[in-house]
Amino acid sequence: MTSYQAAAPNSKFPCLDLMLLHTDRRFQIRQSIAGYLDDKSIASYRLICRSTKHALDEDEGSFWRTRFLDTYDPSKQTPTGTRSVVNEWFKKQYQCRKRIERQRFDFQIGNSQKEMECLSLLKDLIIESFNVNPHKSRQVTTHSLNMDRLGKVVKDTGLLECVFRRPYIRSKKSTPNPALLAIQLVLTHLSLTASPTSSIAKAWGFSDSQSLVYAQNSIRPIFKGPNCQEIDIEWTLHVVNFFKNHLLNQHELTHLRYDDLVAIERPQCWTKPLSTSPLKLGKHWKGSYAYVDHDEIVLIRDGQNEDYPIPDHMRGDGTDQPFQNLCLDFPEEDPDFWPEIFEQILKSRTKIRYRTATTRAQRRTTGPHVLPEGEPVSFCFKGEGKDAREGFLASGYFNPLPPQHGISGWHRMTMMKYWKDEHGYVDYNSLWAYEGVVLPGGMVMLGRWWSPSDDGDEYSGPFIFWNVDASVPGGGEQKTASD
Repeated sequence: MTSYQAAAPNSKFPCLDLMLLHTDRRFQIRQSIAGYLDDKSIASYRLICRSTKHALDEDEGSFWRTRFLDTYDPSKQTPTGTRSVVNEWFKKQYQCRKRIERQRFDFQIGNSQKEMECLSLLKDLIIESFNVNPHKSRQVTTHSLNMDRLGKVVKDTGLLECVFRRPYIRSKKSTPNPALLAIQLVLTHLSLTASPTSSIAKAWGFSDSQSLVYAQNSIRPIFKGPNCQEIDIEWTLHVVNFFKNHLLNQHELTHLRYDDLVAIERPQCWTKPLSTSPLKLGKHWKGSYAYVDHDEIVLIRDGQNEDYPIPDHMRGDGTDQPFQNLCLDFPEEDPDFWPEIFEQILKSRTKIRYRTATTRAQRRTTGPHVLPEGEPVSFCFKGEGKDAREGFLASGYFNPLPPQHGISGWHRMTMMKYWKDEHGYVDYNSLWAYEGVVLPGGMVMLGRWWSPSDDGDEYSGPFIFWNVDASVPGGGEQKTASD
């Protein structure tokens, strides 16, 4: 058998088939070469000759589909249609995203044209992160191309360096874009793991953040709107700014102990696609809370902390356990211990009108764990932990929330922290209530604690928890609240 026949044994025209085979291989080689080039070099490569141009534009535009999926996670917005129509969409999306990424500017308050275009891109990268390519594998991925792009855009534009920084030019339009604040909040893990010497570590307007995080719930509730399902994004971001100062400021005592933590003991990025499905939470958490004396909290709330700084106390400072440790468990049914007084204080079981996905199409995009219509959307947990060597018990609930500024995955968290005496009875005079926001991805919780038994003005302050399952042997497997 000749080499021609081996190349095309069933053809009457082996020479022609061999020529086509070689042409196809040359076509693939040119596409392969282009795959190693950066965007600027691709533009030059395309102009070399007709064959290089065809390698990028022919085959119904398959090069651009490959280019997109080699750079970004798969998009849920991919249209249906012919191969050429879909690939043309990939080409336009890729070129549009790269054009926005190439823009050179520094974020201020998110209201310029360049800033708004970039915010739209960042939102898409966030909500499509960790998506699986259905044409390759349906297995859950542990790496997200979108997170790589997010990190680069954040670094290039100073997105996290301008949190609460006053704009260079004051005007009527100097109010920050709410979408900017929401994205800065979602990327809390990047803020709290920045180098202490980086520009991100600077906590602008700390005195304002301090005043707000100690504000009582009646003045600045975390949840607002007709059904209390709209998060006060600005207030929650002030909590991040407050703790960023204490954790990253090299002059703060808490920073010394935070700096001793290894990377997997610090806040981590989410690792699964964001959705409105019931929250998947980890078991092991680390965190802290801040407080001041009763007379000092009055001064802070009155804004008298700007000229005369009032130092915060962080629970655990001066001990060998500077952070709270919390271990959660998720019972299959409502906890058999949830006193009426807990519910009166926290309103954890309040039915919310927002629904998770109930149609087959919605389940495909948000996951299988959805509730039938008519069921309350709340998931209980119980836990125990250590607070500066002192053990405590905890019971609480998580409530899924609707998307905020187009980003899914937010939850309300309520928890009662309590102790039992030697006879096993709860000390109802030593309750500490917690209410806060679980950020998309379920890796960070932020909010307010308060003393329900305190007379007079509410005695309260900020708290933070972050998931540390990755640092615990065998603790990395997440639990579903409804499991």
